[in-house]
Amino acid sequence: MTDIKDVCDAALNDPSFKPKKGTTYCNLAVDWIADQMGCTEFDGLMADEIYQTMLTNKSGKWAKVDASDATIWALSNGLAIAGLPSQRLGEAHGHVCVIYAVSMEPSSSLGHDVPMVANVGKSVGVMRSSQAFPVEDPSGKSLEADYFTYAG
Repeated sequence: MTDIKDVCDAALNDPSFKPKKGTTYCNLAVDWIADQMGCTEFDGLMADEIYQTMLTNKSGKWAKVDASDATIWALSNGLAIAGLPSQRLGEAHGHVCVIYAVSMEPSSSLGHDVPMVANVGKSVGVMRSSQAFPVEDPSGKSLEADYFTYAG
């Protein structure tokens, strides 16, 4: 059986996923990790498209869950992904990353525990999901990523 943590570590250490000249590769890293875990739904997709694939759940294999359930899923060696579309990020592109299989940690910006993620983006590494998605709504309130689990 493939270990989600080992797969995430391999992606985080892969030089081809590091940002280059302002270009980031979260979609490619998530696609690669998902492929290793048996999910082939993301081939050739950008982050917004990956997010929509999970949200619309046409395959019947995705569930939108809360942060705790996403972490529990990852800890049981399942594929769980955090994501936000470009419109909610206020960016040209969305962002996605895989939940890292460790316990949740406190987020000072959100005021509660959040999953840890294997983030490939402007920064690369294991971090709180609130660090990978540092976004506020127009009133200045911090927004949290959406979480999805894959039952393939």
